[in-house]
Amino acid sequence: LAAPDALVGEAADAGAPPVDAAVDAAPPPAQGPPPEVALKCEPNPVRIGEALVCTLVAVHRADVSIAVTSPPAITPEPAGAPEALPDGKLRTTRRFIIRPRSLRKVKIDGLAVIWTEATGGQGRLEVEPMRVPVKSVMGDVADPQFRTFETPQGDADAFFARHGAVPYRVTNWPLLIGLSAALVIVVGVGLGMLLRRWLESRRVEPGPPVDPRPAHVIAFEALEKLIAEQLPAQGRVDEYYVRLSEIVRAYLDRRFGFNALEMTSDEIREWARQREEAFSAEARLGLDDFLGETDLVKFADFAPDESAIETVTRMARGLIGLTRAPDVPTAPAPAAEAKS
Repeated sequence: LAAPDALVGEAADAGAPPVDAAVDAAPPPAQGPPPEVALKCEPNPVRIGEALVCTLVAVHRADVSIAVTSPPAITPEPAGAPEALPDGKLRTTRRFIIRPRSLRKVKIDGLAVIWTEATGGQGRLEVEPMRVPVKSVMGDVADPQFRTFETPQGDADAFFARHGAVPYRVTNWPLLIGLSAALVIVVGVGLGMLLRRWLESRRVEPGPPVDPRPAHVIAFEALEKLIAEQLPAQGRVDEYYVRLSEIVRAYLDRRFGFNALEMTSDEIREWARQREEAFSAEARLGLDDFLGETDLVKFADFAPDESAIETVTRMARGLIGLTRAPDVPTAPAPAAEAKS
């Protein structure tokens, strides 16, 4: 029996053993007809906190035993003995109690009737779910307000004899002032921390220094340093290709303003094809050849020889030279005025 979070199922006798034992093995399917099952819940609708009693009745043959399974959240009442009917059949009854705690409908779901025949065959019948509306305790009252504000009538002496004298309360001003001061301090500290975090979030951290030189000058300098390290002679060919690729990609980033270091080779090729004004056909061909050679070593475990290493280095140098920004001529210094 499934119910919302606001529902609580309660058994009439919490100390009674479970009604129906679980079936461990998988028996053969039943051959006879299934039992006739009916589920009825009263009252319908039910008020908040009122006991909703759901009765499950199964009419079955006399040679059939009945077991009712329910979700673990609900405990049924203890099972009684089947009742004999005039037509020779038996009637098995199971009862559940639910107390709704909110105005949401009570959903009764998850019940199943398992019948076992004398031959050992077994069948399972899922009980159709049911929803029971819930109404407020004051739903039938047109004006749920206090009826009067008059002074209560009756024997005052008898009231105080039952409940005792009304306690006299004295306001503890030092305690209230201390608590108020502590509250102000806590609120002030909290606001200060929030203000500090807000100011820190708006603070812009200074970035790394930017090299003002042209992109091709920086790339050629990095290329010469890489060649001077002689990584291939040390057996570090893969590292040489990776760093050579990073030099060219960093150059493209500085030269054309796109993040080539975070792009794949295919994305860089597509970017170059869409910008014919910046990349000539020769430059696009050189870029495609360079990316293909470096990817072959980085991802295909290709071992290039010395000639291939020199070729890919010339490709990088030539690609930078083809796409470099044109030099801006410097204005000549003004001639000194002739002395009169």
